[in-house]
Amino acid sequence: GGVARNRIARINADGTLNAWNPNASAQVTTLVVSGGIVYAGGDFTTIGGQTRNRIAALDGTTGSATAWNANANLPISTLVLSGSGTTLYAGGQFTSIGGQTRNRIAEVNISDGLATAWNPNANNVVSAIAVSGSTVYVGGSFSTIGGQSRNAIAALQASDGTATSWSPGAVGGGVSTIAVSGTTIYVGGGFIFAGGLARNRIAALDAASNTALAWNPNANNAVSTLAVSGSNVYAGGSFTSIGGQTRNRIAAIDTSTGSATTWDPNPAGNAVNVISLSGSVMFVGGFYTHMSGQIRNRIAAIDTS
Repeated sequence: GGVARNRIARINADGTLNAWNPNASAQVTTLVVSGGIVYAGGDFTTIGGQTRNRIAALDGTTGSATAWNANANLPISTLVLSGSGTTLYAGGQFTSIGGQTRNRIAEVNISDGLATAWNPNANNVVSAIAVSGSTVYVGGSFSTIGGQSRNAIAALQASDGTATSWSPGAVGGGVSTIAVSGTTIYVGGGFIFAGGLARNRIAALDAASNTALAWNPNANNAVSTLAVSGSNVYAGGSFTSIGGQTRNRIAAIDTSTGSATTWDPNPAGNAVNVISLSGSVMFVGGFYTHMSGQIRNRIAAIDTS
């Protein structure tokens, strides 16, 4: 909006900048809004006027950091609210958070910022978390988690953090994003095999088995973000071909066929890193300078219809 904002900002629905200004000292990677609080994760050490190491709770009105202080020792990649809304799942590179040793994944109380007993103990980075009922789906670059060998993707019990028997595996690269739709688990990343089949960087996995579904959009480069709406899976990343069509870094893919639809915003740039749906509007962030034929530097709103 033409105003200085360090790594975090609040933008009104009409595109104007809000006065809210937590002023983070380093990268903010993930945000979760719950009630009047904005939970932020990343690599910062100060935010909202306070020392907060890589995770913070910010007042949604003032931008000031609350007293809540989970204090992670290394960067956080993703934050997701639990089904109950009383805890927050965190994934990243950290080995300590909420006053406890927690390797790369943890559950932290909303009330006091302390880590719960839930401890899946991943041996490498956790990049994506999605919650569905009593199951927590997790993606990253790990090979063990929840007490079991699991290649880059796993399903964990929300009750105790142990891995379920579901083990489709992703090989050849990590999992960066997960979207759950009923009994289908959509995953994106840098992998070339998933669920026992060749799947280039995007796949649909059956939650009831360990196999990939026939759906196969076949992206030619990394998929960083996914969102499901109706009969479409929206994908963003650094690809230039997906669903059998030329699609630069963002596409809508039919949930039945795996083919790209005619929807084509065609950004000019290097990557789409995040997409978020609000009704018929999609907000898109990444490294680009044009979207749908218009100048849009790194952030845009797109009509999904």
